[in-house]
Amino acid sequence: MKPRKASRVVLLNERDEVLLIRAQDLLTPSHQWWMTCGGGSELGESAAQTAARELAEETGIECEPHELIGPLATRDEVFEFTEKSLRQLETYFAFRTTEDIELEDAVWTDIEKRSLLEFRWWTRDELMSTTETIYPKNLLSLIDLATAGSVPEVPLVID
Repeated sequence: MKPRKASRVVLLNERDEVLLIRAQDLLTPSHQWWMTCGGGSELGESAAQTAARELAEETGIECEPHELIGPLATRDEVFEFTEKSLRQLETYFAFRTTEDIELEDAVWTDIEKRSLLEFRWWTRDELMSTTETIYPKNLLSLIDLATAGSVPEVPLVID
């Protein structure tokens, strides 16, 4: 299985809430989860370039790669999507915004239009008490790093 490189963004607002996206498997719509913004790298992109592009495409919020906080962590994940096993090598960054999400400015692929269901800001308390599936499992640790403005010398390895 050839791994796909991807970057993800822990997007925080001025209240330290994190934006998560609810997604579903296209062939099993009852299989749903919440995740951070992000997606696959294009040829020749750095991890930070991918994160900035994906943030703009999914939320309409634009930033330069050097404005991102991180990299904070990496994750090597194998998962099922539309009956295929996929391996994704993810790099996590964070970004703070005071802007509103402008979904009309988002540029979604056909798969994203069918699989992304909802965007929502989550508080720390909501994340700690929810029974919903949220990825990455270590999201609270990444939020803590981002709110402290602390970038590890070597990105954390998370699951």
